[in-house]
This record gives sequence, structure tokens and C-alpha cells, in this order.
Amino acid sequence: MRSVFLAAGLAISTVIGAAAMDDTRVVLDLPREVRTVFLEHMRSHMNSLDNVLQLMAAGKTKEAATFARKEMAIGQGLGIGRYMPAEFREMGFGFHRAADDFARLAAETPEPPDAAGWSKLINGLAQVTAQCNGCHAAFRVK
Repeated sequence: MRSVFLAAGLAISTVIGAAAMDDTRVVLDLPREVRTVFLEHMRSHMNSLDNVLQLMAAGKTKEAATFARKEMAIGQGLGIGRYMPAEFREMGFGFHRAADDFARLAAETPEPPDAAGWSKLINGLAQVTAQCNGCHAAFRVK
């Protein structure tokens, strides 16, 4: 039985090691305290995006606009960008700009939105999530 567990452990280690070697994303090697704050901030963005989606699902576009502007738009950063490469900072600004654009669009959309309004709002949210996806595809934290 012990040899089965040992073989399984070796197989898992090999797969994980191979996956790590194939990961071509830029590694962000951050000081420990910055890493902790950074990861908390990224989780906060995910929670904020989820809250915006929940508000949108409830038909509360004005509240979604206010929340997006308050939690995700430009000026909500923690200054972590100074530890990041320029490409990461630009992607971060892209995220905040997309959130600000969505907030402006949602604030201007009549409630309840018609089909064209919903289409614009969903496209605006897609611009936000495209920024998230692009960054996660390009970078990883060590």
C-alpha cells in the first residue's frame, strides 16, 4: 500500500512540475507583505465584480454603477503598482478604466434597460473581465 501512495505522490509531483515548467507567464516576485496585500486586493476585485453582477441581475443598474465606480474604478488602487513591471501597471490601469467606463455607461442607462441597453451593459462588463483575463494570462505571483 505504501508503494501505491509513493507512486501516486511521484506521479502528481511530476505532473505539477511539468505544468509549472510550461507556465510562460511573467512571474511577479513580490516582497511577502506586498504579496499578501496584492492577493487580498485581487480577491477584493473579484468580490466587487460579483457584487456588480448581482446588482445587475437584480435590475439595479444605478447601484451597480455606483458600486463599480467606488470599488473598481481609477483611484481605488493601493499603490502596489510601484512593485510591478510597467506592463502589469498598464493592464491594471486598463482594468480601472474599463470599470470606470462601465460605471459611466450604467449610470447613463435608463432603468429598466431595454434590450439595447442590456447589450451595452453586458459589453461594458465584458471589457472589465477581459482586463482580468488578460492580466491573469500574462502574469503569476511567485
